[in-house]
Amino acid sequence: MAFSVNTNISAMAALRTLSTTQNQLNSVQRQIETGLKVAEAKDDPSTFTIAQGMRGDVGSLKAIQEGLSFGQATVNMANAGALQISQTIIDMNKKVTQSFNDGLDINILQEEVNALVAQITSVVGTTIFNGVNLIDGSGVDLEVLSALGGVTQTVLAQDATAATLGLSGFDLQSLGATLTLDNTFSVTDDDTVILTLAPSGDTHTFEFAVGAGALTSPIDEANGVYVHAVTVDPTSQSNAQMVGIMAAVMRTEGFAVNITENGVVEIAGGETVTATTTLTGATPGTNGGDPIAVLENAETLVGEIITTLGTAANRLDSQSEFTQLLVDKLEEGLGILVDANLAEASAELQALQTKEQLGIQSLSIANARPQSILSLFQ
Repeated sequence: MAFSVNTNISAMAALRTLSTTQNQLNSVQRQIETGLKVAEAKDDPSTFTIAQGMRGDVGSLKAIQEGLSFGQATVNMANAGALQISQTIIDMNKKVTQSFNDGLDINILQEEVNALVAQITSVVGTTIFNGVNLIDGSGVDLEVLSALGGVTQTVLAQDATAATLGLSGFDLQSLGATLTLDNTFSVTDDDTVILTLAPSGDTHTFEFAVGAGALTSPIDEANGVYVHAVTVDPTSQSNAQMVGIMAAVMRTEGFAVNITENGVVEIAGGETVTATTTLTGATPGTNGGDPIAVLENAETLVGEIITTLGTAANRLDSQSEFTQLLVDKLEEGLGILVDANLAEASAELQALQTKEQLGIQSLSIANARPQSILSLFQ
């Protein structure tokens, strides 16, 4: 073997080995510091790219989770308002029952009822979460982001206002309207039943629509002029069925409707109701009204609102749980891809530190070998 002070092959080999060991040692130390075996693209380009995509999905799902939480809070607020309105109607029912007792001042009871109606209006107006009111009749549905790709769940807006519940201006002594039907009763397109309320002066026009024609009655909701479609088909539906459809639409708008066996349609509202109609074979009249029936109808409407909102709340809760499950599974998969096994890293660190010490010792020995040449020149 040739001796040279210019080229120390042993030292070069020892230095390469030591450099490799130190690079490995730096990699293991980085794993211990970050807890990741793939912390950057150079560690494993393909795995790092996949991991970045999964991190993006996790971030998106967490944003969806926040949106679902907002939707849940909004629906829960609306549900609380609807439940309070239901309880207020129960309180009103007590006052109506008391009004049947002789000796009680009906005016005092009416004042209490008026206060309860005002309470309903107050509840509706204040059932707001972050600017969203689901029970004020605005008709603006709530779209809740529920999945990746812009998928949303729609929470339908509800109308729990006193007017829609038939309680606006509720009068303990209100009169109701009747429609007496005879054997000439028939329905044609654009026929109407107009219910006028007093003292508010609001009018509700129930217009029969045969086919797909547009409604023709004037609408001015700002001034209390409302129009509602009663869609029927005289060729396939009996008179009784068409009257039933009309009654269902009226109930939806807050009127209590009872159809007697002798063909009389009794209609009651929170106020005195007067009926006019263009229906053939339907004669308008009046009766004593039925405030209890009005409240029962209002409670039915509120019950439908509570059911709708409760169903929406359950859907959002389920979706929130599922979204959290997706986040957990994605993070679990991400950990499998990029997390370091610190037990292995610890053992490897000790081994590499030993190799580093040995490499340094080996390099020291290799560097000392050329000095042996000096003995030749003594």
